[in-house]
Amino acid sequence: MITENTPKLYLSRRNLITLLSKLDRDNSGEDTACTIIKQQQTKSPAYRQTMKTIAVIAVQDEDYYGAQNRPAGEMHPSDEKKLHKPKTGVQYSGPIL
Repeated sequence: MITENTPKLYLSRRNLITLLSKLDRDNSGEDTACTIIKQQQTKSPAYRQTMKTIAVIAVQDEDYYGAQNRPAGEMHPSDEKKLHKPKTGVQYSGPIL
């Protein structure tokens, strides 16, 4: 549940596509840190991160879930079917925001 005190990070479509591009480049052997750094914007209250600076780091699925020795978590079926890779998660069992 998101509350007033829940830290908030806002990512635009451009941010998300950039992270996906970095993962693709990493997969192709290019040198990339797979990271974007978000700074808190002070000039506008719209979509203001609640932390001053945060690094958002994209990690390949195999590396992330392999290191945790667990499958991916639940995902809404509408989102899961848009993945290009076979399912790596668990069966959907309820509402996910």
